[in-house]
Amino acid sequence: MSKRWLVVVVLFAAAVFVGYFQPWAEKPIEVAVEIATSGPISQVLAVNGRVAARNSVTVRAPVSAKALELHVDEGDVVEAGDILVSLDMAIVQAQVDEATAALEGQRSKQRQAEVTVARARALGANSPRSALEDAELALESAITETARLEAVLEQAKEQAFQYLVRAPISGVVLTRGVDLGQLVDTQSELFVIADTSELIVETDVDELYSAHISEGLKAQLLPIGVSVPLEGTVTFTAPKVDPSTGGRKIKIAFDSDGTLPIGLTVNANVIIKEFDAALSLPRSAIASEGRETYVMVLGDRIVEKRVVQFADWPSERVIVTEGLGEGDSVILDPARVKPGVKATAG
Repeated sequence: MSKRWLVVVVLFAAAVFVGYFQPWAEKPIEVAVEIATSGPISQVLAVNGRVAARNSVTVRAPVSAKALELHVDEGDVVEAGDILVSLDMAIVQAQVDEATAALEGQRSKQRQAEVTVARARALGANSPRSALEDAELALESAITETARLEAVLEQAKEQAFQYLVRAPISGVVLTRGVDLGQLVDTQSELFVIADTSELIVETDVDELYSAHISEGLKAQLLPIGVSVPLEGTVTFTAPKVDPSTGGRKIKIAFDSDGTLPIGLTVNANVIIKEFDAALSLPRSAIASEGRETYVMVLGDRIVEKRVVQFADWPSERVIVTEGLGEGDSVILDPARVKPGVKATAG
């Protein structure tokens, strides 16, 4: 091939390259997109809570005294009525003993009075009427005194009973706040007992979303260390928002029985509302400017700005209510592009 033809070939190849690739033209940006498609989606509120017992009781002493004997410790299982701690009842026991002795002596006097009345009645006309009347009055007085002393003894026993602090419910001892020999009073928290047969999750919902919470809502509960979520149901919503925390207390019951330690952290997803078909996007795909919210849509290799409306909810994906249609290619990182630039889906 002559040099002339070689030059022609080279020039032709260069012309083809320049014509095809057009290096002077703007190159399209490669962007990640998501095709807008309607599908089922749930509006979920994520909160963190802790495992608690539905029923728990703080046990306090009904009297002030020294703790003489501890019968249970943390982690022990107790039945309602079991003695938890014995308090020093030396003084009240002396009162019981005194009342018992007084009652026994009075009952002996009553028996003597009963014998006297029986003898007077047996004598009939051979005994003066006044003697019978005096005997009957003495017996009536003895019966009254016996009843009074019985009440005194019962009261003393009731007081002594308070020195044996008992479990008000069946359950597990969560905490023990009393030591042997400690002087306790009616304000001292001796034990906390919980019925662990019914566990719940206690948590707070920010006041911004508290109006959407109601009893009966379903929830997905994931305790720390558990790999499979558990089903739950909201069973309690506080009637007011705590002004000090800005939260509304709620309780979520586990739908099935299980064993979890009290106080364990639980990630709870409360299902506020479920949609059979709705357009949803990652929150990161939505941008805002002033009061306007928008997405970037990739049309025929050209980026288009599209104003949208969406249900603002604290979740990774949000439901778009206006501005998008089925099949729209939404750019996932709108900050990378501007309207009118060329782009391709990567």
